[in-house]
Amino acid sequence: MTYPVQQQDGLFYTVYYIPQDAVVQYPMTDQPIPDELKGTVPKYDWQIDGGVGKWVDSKVDPNTAEISALKGIGAILGKQLASAVAAADQANKAVAALTLQVAQDIKPPVTPVAPTSTATSAASTSENK
Repeated sequence: MTYPVQQQDGLFYTVYYIPQDAVVQYPMTDQPIPDELKGTVPKYDWQIDGGVGKWVDSKVDPNTAEISALKGIGAILGKQLASAVAAADQANKAVAALTLQVAQDIKPPVTPVAPTSTATSAASTSENK
């Protein structure tokens, strides 16, 4: 039997001697072993799913399984991010094209400016004095 914390004797486990003719009915659970675990070495992990527990493959380290799952999620999120960036680039190009089209359609009116020369302005300022 294993313990989650170190015991007073310094060990994390206790050795039990069970007679060979003893019938071991551990774990006591109503959940049958799932078909996907047939042919493996299943164990019942009581600490999964908030203490409810479930059958797992004893060859799979739970930390490794969680890291693998997180890597898979990371890959999916990376693909979604790349797709979102591509969509944003396409939207930015569409906005730029529409802005250019609107600017060409509006064409602000050009107001004529009366021609003035510096000689004329200089003469008019000296007359005003």
